[in-house]
Amino acid sequence: MLRFYSLLIIIAAFAGINVEASPKYEMRGAWLVTAYGIDWPSRQGVTPQVAKKQQHELDSIIMGLHRAGINAVFFQVRPMADALYNSSYEPWSGYLTGTRGTAATYDPLTHCIESCHALGMECHAWINPFRVGTARPSASLDASTRSLWMTNRVGKSTMTIFNPALDETRRHLCNVCCEIATNYDIDGIVFDDYFYNPEFIPEDETAADWKDYLAAAASGVSMADWRRDNINRAIADVHAALSAIKDGKIRFGVSPQGIAGANGVYDSEGVPSLPSYGVVTADSQYDKIYSDPVNWLKEGLVDYISPQIYWTTDNSRHPYGGLSRWWNDVAEMYGRHCFPSQTIAAFAKKNTPEQWDETFRQIELNRESSFNYAPGAVLYSARFIAGKTGSGFGKALQQKIFRVPALVPPMRWKENVRPLEVTDLTLGKSGLLQWSAADDARYVIYAIPESVGDDEARASDCDGIDSAYILAVTYDTSYSLPAAYRSGYRIAVTPYDRYGIEWQPTYL
Repeated sequence: MLRFYSLLIIIAAFAGINVEASPKYEMRGAWLVTAYGIDWPSRQGVTPQVAKKQQHELDSIIMGLHRAGINAVFFQVRPMADALYNSSYEPWSGYLTGTRGTAATYDPLTHCIESCHALGMECHAWINPFRVGTARPSASLDASTRSLWMTNRVGKSTMTIFNPALDETRRHLCNVCCEIATNYDIDGIVFDDYFYNPEFIPEDETAADWKDYLAAAASGVSMADWRRDNINRAIADVHAALSAIKDGKIRFGVSPQGIAGANGVYDSEGVPSLPSYGVVTADSQYDKIYSDPVNWLKEGLVDYISPQIYWTTDNSRHPYGGLSRWWNDVAEMYGRHCFPSQTIAAFAKKNTPEQWDETFRQIELNRESSFNYAPGAVLYSARFIAGKTGSGFGKALQQKIFRVPALVPPMRWKENVRPLEVTDLTLGKSGLLQWSAADDARYVIYAIPESVGDDEARASDCDGIDSAYILAVTYDTSYSLPAAYRSGYRIAVTPYDRYGIEWQPTYL
């Protein structure tokens, strides 16, 4: 197993030393929550004044994330079977407009994509695959899907979800995902961990899906296995549908709960045991919410897994380091990426450098545990990086851990076999760098001091030019070169395709 960060570097990180090493390829994501206005928007409505404020606020958050070194925004566009984009299948979200079904005057997903791409950042559309909510919505578009819902009551509380057992539910989910993938210039689609809810979905005749299960029960399958198969089929259907759109360039990921594989189900497959990583726990994910992420990795149904490892490095039962290593090892076993999700929600109560150091330690552990130059982290959530709640953390994140830019790791199992090339590269008198497009690519601009030779400029941990010389990543075919780099530097531009593959540089 390739571990490209030395033990010395990890020890230095734990000692609070500023770590100089920084990988060229790394997912540096942030979850941007729209449910309940947690991260955005702070105001709901459809007046021109509110819409303008929402857009300005979103731009400010994205700019703050960019300054902190984040290179991918996971933007929640479907919190509760609703839409923060122009949907043919589901109503506009009340978290945006104030009332479910009331149309917005602009398209937040388009706005988020444009803002991200203008800064060279990826935008992944975050979808809650099955959750409807705690009350029955009443917008007109809800009528077309109401027959797919199931509701269970516990005491005075209710929870409604799409019934994963129904073929129509899976088709609807695919339609939602494919409409986004087709109509929007997104870089990825990601699901979170809302599948069956163990508090509201019992395994007996009181369950809302009991009648659906009875048909399968005749074959001897347990209700738990039947439900897991329902979720697995939904993941498989979405993966197949997205693979057929835009040549499979859209990354598909799922962010499950942080514990899996603890019940020995996959021992015969060679999946390592959690206790050998210092983790002592039960697998409530597999047994209670019927989520089986090891299966998704095994079957190649996801491009990345982003387990929610929401424990600290010193947790006695669920140590962050052990879980990060386990997930990365299982992802490596099946040839996919692992970008753990980390919570920074504690900053709401205790926003101190000591708390920040815990996050930095976790990021370093992800790097040490990763393989094939593909580390990553997705931080929950944006308000603690680019908002008032976590004041100061974004700056510290950039200065101490994301000191130089990074590219999102390449999906080499989807590699574009046709090499891309930048042509017609010119620099105008005004400093405008221009070139010809290279087949739906992004581009990386480098500035290498003339005193640095080609061999010295190469990255030590992977192919290509070292990330220390990156000036920018852009989705455009032009870049305004800062005056400081117009002399004394060799300028290079590389195509960086939507699979994450960087091609050979063209020098000015």
